[in-house]
Amino acid sequence: MGATARLAEFIVKSRWEDVPPAALAQAKRAVLDSVGVMLAGSLEPPALIVQKVAEAEGGAPLCTVLGTPLRTGGAWAALANGVAGHALDFDDTNFALLGHPSVPVLAAALAAGELSFRDGRALLHAFLIGFEVETTLGEVMNPAHYRHGWHATSTLGTLGAAAAAAKLLGLDLTETRHALAVAASEASGLKENLGTMTKPFHAGHAARSGLTAALLAKKGFTGSEIAIEGRQGYLRVLGSQTEDSTPALERLGSPWKILSTGVAVKPYPSCACTHSIIAALLELREAHAIRPEDVHEVIVGVNALVPDMLIHHDPQTGLEAKFSAEFCAAATLVDGRVGIATFTDERTADPSIRRLMGRVRMVVDPTIPGDLEHHVWTRVTVALTQGRTLEIPPREVRGHPSTPLSPHELLAKFTDCAGRVLTRDRVESVAAMLEGLEGCPDLRSLTAILKP
Repeated sequence: MGATARLAEFIVKSRWEDVPPAALAQAKRAVLDSVGVMLAGSLEPPALIVQKVAEAEGGAPLCTVLGTPLRTGGAWAALANGVAGHALDFDDTNFALLGHPSVPVLAAALAAGELSFRDGRALLHAFLIGFEVETTLGEVMNPAHYRHGWHATSTLGTLGAAAAAAKLLGLDLTETRHALAVAASEASGLKENLGTMTKPFHAGHAARSGLTAALLAKKGFTGSEIAIEGRQGYLRVLGSQTEDSTPALERLGSPWKILSTGVAVKPYPSCACTHSIIAALLELREAHAIRPEDVHEVIVGVNALVPDMLIHHDPQTGLEAKFSAEFCAAATLVDGRVGIATFTDERTADPSIRRLMGRVRMVVDPTIPGDLEHHVWTRVTVALTQGRTLEIPPREVRGHPSTPLSPHELLAKFTDCAGRVLTRDRVESVAAMLEGLEGCPDLRSLTAILKP
């Protein structure tokens, strides 16, 4: 059985009863975090622009744009919520995907769920299926796919979004295969756009494209039966010529990828590769009372993949700063904290940060493990003006699946993010509903309270 048919079979035949409690628990954590960052991101410039275009050009008011009073067509809502969810770069990551798994899938699933009048259990099941499809393909295609310049959040997320939407819309086996074929042609996204508004657009594009593929297929739209595995198909064009997808596809749902590869929830709203830099410097700053004027040099040793992600060495905007080792290191040492307010255009021009950035160097450290799970590790060395040298060696990053945020920390992040848009009592109501999402009888009762 080919890859396209095997994925379609998994999507259609997967049953709620097959989902283990541990996978359900991880899915609910991911949904809580993703809804929070969608609400917070709905106020950001990329999201506001998409909302304006959706309001002017959108279709029938069937689906909710989170954090706003706007209701629009399903595809527009998926785009708007996907862009908002990635606008702050605060959404979760996955190291098989080498990207952001939850927001594209959830944005498509919320719209598909509203269109088909589904419940919370169906949403969670579809989310897990979409996550499984995109991360399985990630295991097959990465790191070659990512190194080639593709932004996996979009390219792989499109297939995950299509899978989730197909499940919620009730597509049969043939329709699901065609939906995957359409999605395979829609998949795109370039890493050259990291640090611009187009990066969050990638997440929205994946959500919209996946949903659109499923909606078209449901009405009879067709595509190649071997669109994924064919000689000129998705795997070969976007990946390499040597990939064998069979072993990975045989493991679909056994175990679920959300358990085996995990979800990394971000404690800081910047590229995941900056998190170990930030955490190390926060620790050194507190332990040794480091002042910016005490710093002679900061050397950030990174995995060989990272220079293709942290591409902005002289950032001019807050978006570029999220992909700058130099800025993140300097801002951490100057401010002693990193949050949403760190990454603004004004902060990138701050003289104290700019001065310190000139003393930060990023270098490839060959001793850092090269496997995908550890590519975000760093070695941070601070040379002080009085001659001392301090170092934090490569280690696990807070929020990584092996060192997850506690339930209290996750809820605190959600409360902070959602509180940018919703009142305190509304934030608490949403959190409670998401905690028991599998018991929600109608998704519209959830989306109705996800607006001011």
